[in-house]
Formats: sequence, C-alpha cells, structure tokens
Amino acid sequence: RVKSDEDIDYVFYVTAHEVAHQWWAHQAIGANVQGATMLTETLAQYSALMVMEKEFGRQAMRKFLRYELNRYLAGRGGELVGEMPLMLVENQQYIHYAKGSLVMYALRDAIGEAPLNRAISEYLNQYKFKGPPYPTTIDFVNFVQQHTPLDQRPLLDDLFRRITLYENKTTEVVSTRRPDGRYSVRLTVEAKKFYSDDRGQETAIPIHEAIDIGVFGEEGPKKKETVLFFAKRPISSGKQTFEVVVDRKPVKAGIDPYNKLIDRNPDDNVKKF
Repeated sequence: RVKSDEDIDYVFYVTAHEVAHQWWAHQAIGANVQGATMLTETLAQYSALMVMEKEFGRQAMRKFLRYELNRYLAGRGGELVGEMPLMLVENQQYIHYAKGSLVMYALRDAIGEAPLNRAISEYLNQYKFKGPPYPTTIDFVNFVQQHTPLDQRPLLDDLFRRITLYENKTTEVVSTRRPDGRYSVRLTVEAKKFYSDDRGQETAIPIHEAIDIGVFGEEGPKKKETVLFFAKRPISSGKQTFEVVVDRKPVKAGIDPYNKLIDRNPDDNVKKF
C-alpha cells in the first residue's frame, strides 16, 4: 500500500525483480557453487534498481538504498555461521539481495552505466541457454573487469572479494552569505574504512578514494530534495574540510549523502546547518 510519494513502491520493485529473472536464471544460470545466487538474485536486484530509477528518478533511490543498507547491516549482525564476500555468498539473503543492491549501484556509479551494461550483456550472450560448464562469479567479475578502468579495478576487490565497511560522518557544517547573494559552505568530514573477516573482526585500512560530497537546499514539491552541489572529492583517512559556493541557501550537507557506500552508521553522514 503506497500511501504517499515518499513511500517505496514495493510492489513495483518486486515485480521488476521477478521479471528480471527472465534473464537472470531463466537465460543464464550459474554453476552450483559459492556465489551462485549472486548471478541470479543480485543481477535481478540491479535490473530492478535501474527500472525503479528510470521510473521514479535518481533522488528517489536514496530511500531504497538506505532500506537495503539497513537490511544488510541487520543481517550481518544476526549471522550465526559466517559472513561471505558477495562473490562467495552461500544463499545468504541479506548478502545477495541487500548487499548486492548496494554493490551494483556503487559499481555503476564508479564505472558508468553504459560500460557496466556492456559487461553484463557480454556475460549474458556468452552463457545464455547453454549447458555445462556453467559460469561462476569469477567469470562475471572478469567481464566487469574488462570494462573497468585500470585505476578503478581495486574497487572490484572491495565490492566483490572482500567484506568492506565504511564509517563516514560529517562533523561540522558552516554557511556564510556572500555579498553577491550566494552562499559559501564549509563542511568538515571524517572517513574511515575497514575490512572484516567472516566473524566480524575488523581491520582498519587507509582510505584514498573519491566519495560523494553534497549540499542540499529546501525541499521542493512532493518533498523532492533540491541539490545545490554534488560531486566526488578525493577523501583520505581522518578529517578533511571542503569549501564550495552555492546559489541558494543551504539546509544540509554531508559525505556520501545517498548511502552508496556500506557505512556502519549512516545516520551521521549528513548534518543540518
């Protein structure tokens, strides 16, 4: 029951996901090994995400990605056996559904929709309607790697081969009106990155990557966010301060505001002025 424009149209999403299985599983089916459900459920999730984005707009995906992030964090918190990386998932729903959505969306964001679509299409054309030997996630990631720039290829390890977590937060935001009527915005953010093993033991690692920084104004009709500034900025471990100029009065700003990364505490990514 969709009561308002803010609600996730879950019926639309589930329908898109199930239709996507006409390709993922009904045309190309993976070998019965670790990671098999990534080739069916995660790819169906990504197809559904793209259909939703085309229907409802990119900003509407923020709520759905947050929903998937919460599902994943809750699932790994209740894991009784051992958490697997996505490409070794052992029919763990919180991984191949929820984490799969986050991983594929982040991958699309990093390398572009067209290159990712080409990789997926080549994978499908290679294996559809064929018998053994069936593909594994190694085969799929190899297709993706061929369309990933060299400087982005370490990201594939973080997304598919490791359990990668972030702890990004915005610690301070300051807005000053300029003589020309525009606004100077200064925001201080802090970034941390961890690798986890299957038991949840984490190791902190240095972070050097581009992450979204966003500044937002008053909400428009149907509570649609007004984006005043949105771009990737190089982020290193620890605190960093960024300054931007926007045309209208800002209301909030932060790091990774759309929760594309798997953040252990997403509530502190954005801070109001």
